[in-house]
Amino acid sequence: MAASAVVGALACQVDSYLRNFETTVVSCRQIKTAPPSKAGKKSKLPTTSSDGTQECFEVELKDTILFPEGGGQPSDHGVIATPDAEFPVLGIRRALLTALHQVPKPIEPNTPVKLEVDWRRRFDHMQQHSGQHLISAILDQIQVPTLAWSLGEKLSYVELPRKLTDEEVLEVEDRCNDVIRQGIDIWVEVPDKDLVNKNKLPDDYDAERGVLRVVHIGNLDANPCCGTHLKNTREMGSIALLHQLPVRGSNSRLHFLIGDRVREYARESNNLTRALNSRLSCQTEEIELKISRLESQLRDSLKREKLWMADVVKAEAARVNEALKLVKKSYVYRGDIVGLDYFNSLVAEMGKLEPSSGVVILASGAGKNGGALLVIGDGADIVGSKIRDDCIIKGLKGGGKGAKWQGKITQWEKGEVESLKAFFDRLEVEPTYNRDSV
Repeated sequence: MAASAVVGALACQVDSYLRNFETTVVSCRQIKTAPPSKAGKKSKLPTTSSDGTQECFEVELKDTILFPEGGGQPSDHGVIATPDAEFPVLGIRRALLTALHQVPKPIEPNTPVKLEVDWRRRFDHMQQHSGQHLISAILDQIQVPTLAWSLGEKLSYVELPRKLTDEEVLEVEDRCNDVIRQGIDIWVEVPDKDLVNKNKLPDDYDAERGVLRVVHIGNLDANPCCGTHLKNTREMGSIALLHQLPVRGSNSRLHFLIGDRVREYARESNNLTRALNSRLSCQTEEIELKISRLESQLRDSLKREKLWMADVVKAEAARVNEALKLVKKSYVYRGDIVGLDYFNSLVAEMGKLEPSSGVVILASGAGKNGGALLVIGDGADIVGSKIRDDCIIKGLKGGGKGAKWQGKITQWEKGEVESLKAFFDRLEVEPTYNRDSV
């Protein structure tokens, strides 16, 4: 069988507008991929071993309309259909000069197949990539070179050697949109290889056997690129330059949206603004002022809460110390708090517990929110471990030594607050603790 088309002269690079294509399988081999991240989308590839690696097959085709990841552009998605089945293509990678398509099942060599590209994803990538070339071309005009770029799922960015001023951002955006309105042709040239700047080629790309492409935006810009591109700037629709973030010294990342993403961003922003209008009971122009007032009110509330909490802690500490004097034990449960901050303040207000002062059980939280348990005083380690080991609170995990035991409660189950109080009521306090006394 003839060799497959090389990356640089793939059907998707020769004509980026092809949506369907017929070709033949050249080879297929099984590989294992790393397990997907927990935060990512659920993979469609089957897990095949205890280490979480996934079964995957890499298919080489005689030619393809599915673009392999490269040049800052993510790979296409699509479908490979045999006469008997359809397989989702979840990624395409470049291996030297060959495009390899990842599918969940093997496809025999010499099998005729039909390809279909995920056109919505492809056209979005074409808008972002061609738009990045335009942004970088306009930035070159103000002597700000593009150091790198990234095409993200929501936002993309160009990395620059310095932060642009607000005036520069507006100027670049205006110039870009003016070029879009002019409807300038975008076209690909394959010139003599000696005329192409090879500095940006991947280290493993064989320039002698490969195809070097230069993407032109009229007479405005000419840059080596392997990606899929639009035919005319008018297809970009519009460009919106957004915020900047500092990275690596003085470098800055300028985020942008192009084409359909601008409309989607406007829709999402409008929905968010309307939600804020409703929640804050104000007009759009009043949102910032309303939030500032709410922040001020929150700061005042937190100050008052801190003062009130200090009074509560002082009174609670006095009650606990009094109980220790009378019966050598005390119990505090607060269902309205979850963590240990309140109890740490309470322990500090109580002062140092002398040996034989007794034992204090402090518990917080309720229901699925969980909570915390803190035991201090004589035999605290034994008491805390007893509560845990006897499953009085099933969701309790923790430990301690001597006069302090603390743990986290992942969840309070029904009746456990009452069981803990009953345990405390039965607790017999002795000067020297042993497990039989609890």
